[in-house]
Amino acid sequence: MECKLRGSAYSDSVRAELFKEEMMQLILPKTHVFPNLSLPFFFLGGPILGGWDWQQRMTYLLKAKVGDEIIVANPSRYLQGHPLHHLRVEGDETFFKRQLPWERHYMAFAAKYAKRGAILFYLALEDDEQPRDDGDPYARDTYGELGEWRGRMMDDPSLRILIGADHDFPGLDVIRRNFEFALGSFRISDSMEELAERAAEVVRV
Repeated sequence: MECKLRGSAYSDSVRAELFKEEMMQLILPKTHVFPNLSLPFFFLGGPILGGWDWQQRMTYLLKAKVGDEIIVANPSRYLQGHPLHHLRVEGDETFFKRQLPWERHYMAFAAKYAKRGAILFYLALEDDEQPRDDGDPYARDTYGELGEWRGRMMDDPSLRILIGADHDFPGLDVIRRNFEFALGSFRISDSMEELAERAAEVVRV
C-alpha cells in the first residue's frame, strides 16, 4: 500500500521511517489544546473542498525544511486511517462548537501570538478528478480569508502571513495586485517547496 501525494509517493515503511521518534504534532478540527510555546506553529490555510490533499504534502515539506519539532494546525478533517492521523494530538473536543471559531483561533495564534510560526496559505488548483460538488464556488472561503488577513496586515505589518500558489490558480493576478497595492512589496511563492523554505526562514529569525 502506498500513500500517494501529488508529485511523490511514500510506502508505509518509508513513511514510518520519516516520522520515527518525531516530535511533530497535528491539531485537527475542533480539538482545543494549549500549544507548546517553544515550538514553531503553522496553520495551513487554503482550499479544502474540491482540492487535492495538498496539506499532507505541505506537512512532509515542513518536516523536511523546518524539522521534527513543529506543530501544524490543519483544518482538514482527517479520519483514522489517513497517513497523518497518528500525529493528531488529543484535547478538548467541546471547547469549540463549530469549526470556524477553531480556525480563527489558531490562525490568530500562528500569525501573531506564537513565538515562531505563520499562517501558510497555499492556493492549490481544484482537483480534476474530485472537484467541489456542493454548488458553491471552489476556494470561496479562501478568497474571503485572504481579504481579511490582507486588511489585518495593513493595520499590523508584524503579522506573519506567507502565501504560495499554483500559477494557474483562478484570480491569482488579482490577489497579487491587491496585496501589492495594500502592502507594497509582497511575495507570493510559486511552489509549495519555496513556501516551506520561507516558513523555515521565519522560525529561524
